[in-house]
Amino acid sequence: MKPENFIEVSFEVANKVGGIYQVLNSKSSKMKDYYDGSYITVGRYDEEEVRDDFNPSKCPKEVEELKKQNLEGIEVHCGSWMISGQPTCILVDPSGMEKSADEVKEEMYEEHGVDSLGAGEEFNGPVKWSYAAGKVISVLEDEMEGETVVQLHEWLSGPAILNFDSPSVFTTHATALGRVLSNSDYDLQKAVERGEVDDELAPEYGVKAKHQVEKMAAHQASVFTTVSKTTAHEAEAVLDREPDKILPNGFNVEEFPSLEELSYQHKQKKKKMKEFLRAYFEPYYDINLENDPRILFISGRYEFHNKGLDIFIDALGKLNERKGDDFFVFIFVPSDVKGAKPEVLENMSLYQELENYVEDLNPRIRTSLLNSLTSNGNPGEELKEVIDQTSQTIESLQRKFHSKGESPPTSAYDLTYAGDEILDLLYRNGLQNKEENRVKVIFYPTYLSRGDKLLSMDYNDAIVGSSAGIFPSYYEPWGYTPVETAANGALSITTDMTGFGRFLYDNTEDDDRKGIRVLDRKDIPNSEATENLAEMVEDIVSYSKTEITERKHNARKLAQLTSWEKLGENYKEAHEMALENGR
Repeated sequence: MKPENFIEVSFEVANKVGGIYQVLNSKSSKMKDYYDGSYITVGRYDEEEVRDDFNPSKCPKEVEELKKQNLEGIEVHCGSWMISGQPTCILVDPSGMEKSADEVKEEMYEEHGVDSLGAGEEFNGPVKWSYAAGKVISVLEDEMEGETVVQLHEWLSGPAILNFDSPSVFTTHATALGRVLSNSDYDLQKAVERGEVDDELAPEYGVKAKHQVEKMAAHQASVFTTVSKTTAHEAEAVLDREPDKILPNGFNVEEFPSLEELSYQHKQKKKKMKEFLRAYFEPYYDINLENDPRILFISGRYEFHNKGLDIFIDALGKLNERKGDDFFVFIFVPSDVKGAKPEVLENMSLYQELENYVEDLNPRIRTSLLNSLTSNGNPGEELKEVIDQTSQTIESLQRKFHSKGESPPTSAYDLTYAGDEILDLLYRNGLQNKEENRVKVIFYPTYLSRGDKLLSMDYNDAIVGSSAGIFPSYYEPWGYTPVETAANGALSITTDMTGFGRFLYDNTEDDDRKGIRVLDRKDIPNSEATENLAEMVEDIVSYSKTEITERKHNARKLAQLTSWEKLGENYKEAHEMALENGR
């Protein structure tokens, strides 16, 4: 049995707020191929958030019919989601819905025992949207010809399942309770191994309503799925239902430039990163950027323990005490910022002024020399005159540029709060960007953008310009970042606590994993994992250019294992299973 239509529902459709956006984005072309165009994505309408991703257009006939019906005040916007494949996109605005969030919560309590009456707006907004999306789907499925399967992602989409009749697939990418427990002192690993995580922990950790909605959706769905074996064990312990199918997250590596193209881009992007580093550090002291310095980075949500920021910084502290070539580390982890530090902006401005002035000198010197040579004059005198005219300006700019204190700041931005965990741990590890420090660190707590006036690069550009991405996660249901890093021509490190790390262990041998190394963290004390991570990072900063190139090729090969050409079949099987179970 094969469904003719596929409707996919997520809070992240045309709304770039997390990793699910990337999952949906990368597989959309494959889903469109599978369903011959009868593929519809459903998300939340917010005019500001969807501006760059959503292209309004005339609605398909099924949706036009839907808009004519009474949808209880629910507003529907349709068009295309401007990603690969450009799937049909319906965005639901529940702001005018007749039923209030409290009434939705009351219905969920009466029919399914979901106790969410005390939950606040963080819960109310998604639940009201999801409920409205279910109403829209219920009308839409009646208008579509043939069998339809609906897939819902995460607890935020869960309430939609109450309002339509089609077979359904519910996918949890990470359980709400599991994620919060893993970032605390609670030993989630041991609880999962026992096969039970107490529901009473949910209110204690502030996720009672989310947990109960997620559990309801998992039990109501025709098919329950998750993204890795690791999360499957967690979901069974947390939600009391074993997943019917695992849907690993694919990635379209073939859509990225070839390694040959990336090799050229790497030189250009690294040059730009080196210019930033020169402007950031050299007002304080000289740094060596001539001998191909290693530039590493870590990125992701600000989950200090889950993302392995704790052991990464501790590992950098150990490397900082060793002898060896200096290397640079960016921490691309967004937080609440006031803005770029004034002294960093000033340094960037002065560097740009110096650069512009030197560039302006070239045509002046050339013209002066040509004039002198063609008029049989003395080129040395002409050149001396030009230099004399500009020396005072150059000296003035130099004095301004080199008039700072002892060390550059560790963070490029001012935070809105005190007591930041990243900055505190950097300080405790002696990572203060002093001249004698081997490891130079820049905390960059905002989303990368080509218009940010500092690094002025987007995330992919930064990866291309770097040597490696380090992602030592303790909790990561799948983990796109190592694959994304490999696709952009850089090395990476992941762990056996991530879905992707376990996927590599299941599908490759040790000798095959040279470009994407897997750090063992399962049942390993933090102190031992930190030592092992330090050795892995030391290896990366010590590789020769030849070794780097060889390992980049290997990383790309490993990333290709996650092609949607291979992994997309799992979605087809889950949808067929839903149709069978639904009947």
